[in-house]
Amino acid sequence: MLPKKFIPLVLLLLCMLSCKKQPFVPNSANALPGLWQKLGNFTGAGRVRAYGFTIGKKGYILGGNAGAGFNLQLLNDLWEYDPATDKWTRKADYPGQAAEYVRGFTIGNKAYLGTGFGQRLSIPGNTLPQNNDFWEYDPALDKWTRKANFAGIPRENVIAFEINGVGYMGLGTDDTYTQAYKDFYRYDAVADKWARAADYPGTGSFGVAAFASNGKGYAGLGGTLPSTIEKDFWQYDPTADRWNKKASFIAKGRVFSGQFAISTDGYIGFGTTMTDNLDDWYKYDTLKDSWIKITNFPAEARYDLVAFSIDGIGYVGTGNPGQLDDFWKYTPTKK
Repeated sequence: MLPKKFIPLVLLLLCMLSCKKQPFVPNSANALPGLWQKLGNFTGAGRVRAYGFTIGKKGYILGGNAGAGFNLQLLNDLWEYDPATDKWTRKADYPGQAAEYVRGFTIGNKAYLGTGFGQRLSIPGNTLPQNNDFWEYDPALDKWTRKANFAGIPRENVIAFEINGVGYMGLGTDDTYTQAYKDFYRYDAVADKWARAADYPGTGSFGVAAFASNGKGYAGLGGTLPSTIEKDFWQYDPTADRWNKKASFIAKGRVFSGQFAISTDGYIGFGTTMTDNLDDWYKYDTLKDSWIKITNFPAEARYDLVAFSIDGIGYVGTGNPGQLDDFWKYTPTKK
């Protein structure tokens, strides 16, 4: 038994050991979820399969379908979102065919977009269900300019992103989803010319998630016929014109998800397995080639939504089921 005079010293040592400050672990290592915050509803009609994109410090939503199921109410309206005021402003309508699944990319201070599904073949007299027209939008002038048609055959459900001032677009399907396109193209906005790039080696062809970060493009997940949902993930190197296999997605495979990039991280979530709608959200670290689950969305699970980022903040909204018009922002956990 210790003499009484040593007991205070022992207690002091035990306290020092037990109270020793633990090493700091950043929130990002703990996979803390960040913050979802509901914003004002999207001002336009609730819709599915619209295109969301960013130019500078503004976000945009274009087109889509305001009809339920096979009831088409195809749209060509363009809306500009100001995150500083949480307000939407109607801009010049898209002069291409009103469509869903219009897609594109932003180069500098202009947007470039096209393709998409304009009508269904089941409609009597319909001969143009899909598009290959391509357009430039200048927000400073609120003006559309016709550009060289997309180099591939008309299609819907393409992926598209920008790397170092060059646009890339490809993949997709025909309207019956019996064709799985893997061709991929680069677009020179200065010359207004398309050139063939390396075909996509991944399995999915429709509903594929894609974004660009740190000078590379990323694509994966998605679906292929007859009804297979994929989880493979690929990196596109524009210098080598080559696709490289990366770590597969860690959750359920899905189609029609939402995605955007913030710094060197990509974010992918939502979507559908074809039987279940999803609300989970994941971060892909492009530098470490690793995935972590971030959080679950605090509102209705969805697919066919719009998603984009502005100044390090993510924004998502609209989508299926129904014609949703709610709008949210996602602030990542700081590293």
